Order: sequence, then C-alpha cells, then structure tokens
Amino acid sequence: MAQILICDDDLTFQLAAKQTLAKMAGHTTQWAKNTEEARVLLKKQRFDLLMLDIEMRTPDEGLEFLPWLRENQGSMPILMCSGRTDFEAVRQALRDGAWDYVRKDCEPEHLCHTVTQLLTRAGERDQASLAQEELKRGTRHDQILGESAAARQLREKLERFKRSDAPVLIIGETGTGKELTARSLRPQRNDGSLAPFVSVDSATIAESMAESILFGHEKGAFTGADRARPGLFEQASGGVIFFDELSNMPLTIQQKLLRILQEKEVTRLGSDKPIKLEFRVVCATNQDLEVLVRQGKFQADLLQRLNVLPIRIAPLRERMEDVDALARSFLGRGSRTSDWRFSDEAAEALRLYNWPGNIRELQNVVEYCATMSDGPVLEIGDLPERIRAHQPSGSAAGNGPGASLYENILKYEESLLREAVAQPFKSMSELAVRLGMDRSHLYTKLKQHGIKAAI
Repeated sequence: MAQILICDDDLTFQLAAKQTLAKMAGHTTQWAKNTEEARVLLKKQRFDLLMLDIEMRTPDEGLEFLPWLRENQGSMPILMCSGRTDFEAVRQALRDGAWDYVRKDCEPEHLCHTVTQLLTRAGERDQASLAQEELKRGTRHDQILGESAAARQLREKLERFKRSDAPVLIIGETGTGKELTARSLRPQRNDGSLAPFVSVDSATIAESMAESILFGHEKGAFTGADRARPGLFEQASGGVIFFDELSNMPLTIQQKLLRILQEKEVTRLGSDKPIKLEFRVVCATNQDLEVLVRQGKFQADLLQRLNVLPIRIAPLRERMEDVDALARSFLGRGSRTSDWRFSDEAAEALRLYNWPGNIRELQNVVEYCATMSDGPVLEIGDLPERIRAHQPSGSAAGNGPGASLYENILKYEESLLREAVAQPFKSMSELAVRLGMDRSHLYTKLKQHGIKAAI
C-alpha cells in the first residue's frame, strides 16, 4: 500500500483516480487542488508518489512546480497527468524531473500498472542507493546479525542455498525479517554489483492487472498502452523476484505463477512471442500453507513447486541473545555517531521484553529511543512505556480470563520452567537441550522469571 498525493484541480478525475487506486491496488490518496496546497502537504508528511496535472489554471502551472519538487522531493516519483495529448509539455515535464505520464482518459488498469511500475522503480533505486552507502561504510544491512544458534543456522543455510537457483520458501511471523532474508539470496554479478531484486506484495496485485504487471505488455495491447513495458519477471531477470505474504495471493494469480515456474518464460500482453528468462523465485508467508491447501485457498501443486528449499525464521523471543547486536545495529544507522549506546539498565529492559512484534518492533523501539534522547547514552526513561512497564516475573502478571494473552503466556512459561528445574539435570546445557532452547536464552528466561537453578 502506498500513500499517493494527487495534485489536480479536476475534482472528477481526482475522485476517479482515488477510487481506482484504492479498489484495484489498495493505495491511499490525498488531494491538493493546487500546487500551494501540495507544498503544504508535502512538508507535513511523506508520500510515495505524486500525480501532478500538467494543466492547472494556467497551462504551465504543473510544469512550474517541477523545479521545486526536484529540489525538495528529489527521490519521490512524479507521474504527470494530461487531459489532452500535448507532447511538447510532456517532453518538457520528463526533462524537468517527471518520471512518466498518463492521459486522464486511460484505462484504470493502465493507471494502476503505471503507478506500480514507478513505485517498483523507486524502491529499487532506494535499495541501490542504500547498498552503495553500506558498501562505502563496509557494512551491509542484509547481513543476518546475531550469534544465537538460530542466527548461525540461518546464515549457514543461506550460504548453502546461494549455490542453487531453486525456489525458496521463507516461513516466519510478521516482523522477523523475511524480506531481509530474501535479499541476502540476491546473487552478485561478475563486476561486483548485485543482481536485480524485485519485491511483489502478493495481496495487492489486482487480478485484472496481474498479467500486465507480471508479464508486461506491448504498445497498443489495451486502451492507454501507449508504449511497451516490461513486466516484473523481466525486471527480475538474472536476479530474484520475491513474493511477499504469499498466502494472500488470489488463486487465479497462483495459477499464472505456477505456469511461469514450469516454463521459465513470459509472453507480454499483445504479443505471441515468448521471452525466455532466468530468475529465482523466493516467497515468504506467515501462515501454514498446508492448512490453506486443505481449505482450498492455496494450490497444492504450487506449494510443491515453491517448497523446494524451506527456511523457518525463528521469532525474536526464541533468540533473545541477539537483541543486543540487533539494537546496536539499528542504533548505528542514519546520522548517529558510533558512540551512541544503551545504558546497562536500558539494555537489560530490552532483553527482558518478549517482543511480540519481533525484529521490526525492536527497530521501531530503537528509533523511538534515539528520537527521544539527546544521546549518546540512551537511558531506560527513553524507552516506550510498554517496555518500561513490563513486569518480567511473579505477582504482577495476571492469570486467567481477566489477564491479557501475553500475561497468561508469561505465567505458563514460568510454570514450565519451574517444573523443568525441579527435575534432576547435570548441567545447564542438558536442561537447555531438554527444553529445546539455547543455553543463553535459558539463562535470560530464568532471570526474567526470578528462577534459580541449582546444579
């Protein structure tokens, strides 16, 4: 889902575009009836794309707005909209920083396809820019951080999987870093640059647009198709195409994906010439696809095709010993200097929290702390209230229907641990194996619940 600003004094077109983008692609829009309103909105919040009318009030107002946009919103895609074919104005707009244009009377599918293409280009450009910055600093954010058994096993598995081009299915809870894991499978070219990585949100591809978006189209394939456009599979050629949240993909699109996997070729809309491609398919899901197969919501033969090299990403609560390394990594990003750190008390609070939102929640918490603090030492008072108020053990947690789900989970976890340490064991390593967890994680959990284990 993208946030799109429509700057156009044509209320009819604005309403039609808003409905089309929301219904067919899940995007949200805001409207500015002139460039002054657009300036105010752009200063207040971030938009993923701007749709700008070439002909507001005076024929050149949209064009006059482009230099300001280039200076103040240089990374934002700009899609020009025109009620008539004025090629000279369009050419001038493209020279001045616009990314593309559409006619206002184009088909809804064409508008959505163009918006999708621009958002994809913007994402790829941002990733390329980030990768270059990271290479200059000698770091890469697609590294799997941590020294837990789960993190080490994931790195080892990914190194082995890089030797193959077979499909990979990544399974994990929301926020565990499934896309980051997928990006680590992107191959490196002979010149040292990274091969393409095209990310697709499986839930937001409208069925009516799927073929055009995935396979591309030729000029004149449908009304408004004024030029040929490659599909996402062509853009991913030589690299990785990543389908996020695969469980949300409509059945009709599942059938199209299965055919592509079998044939490794695409045919653009409006053409009868298949294009042979080399790409790797990586998918991610937070649901049990076998259950969805039994429910008739996912194709069994597609699951067999995709589940060649499965990866399960452990939730953060199962690799708590990695919290420090992850927090330091997040804290070291942006303009912050290397001496920024958490105090011992704040770091301990991060280790004792259960992180239901996983790594994404930790990243958001670190950003919140860094914003609230003047640095370089982040104290416990800089943490969000839910982290500070977290009661790690004993009487503060409720029990029964009146307590929260998380409180009941904590109580159950504590009872299991107390029962385990009451049984004979020779070492903490033996106890950790019995419980199916890392030894360092076991130490953390015992401390969290105030349990002393006598050996």
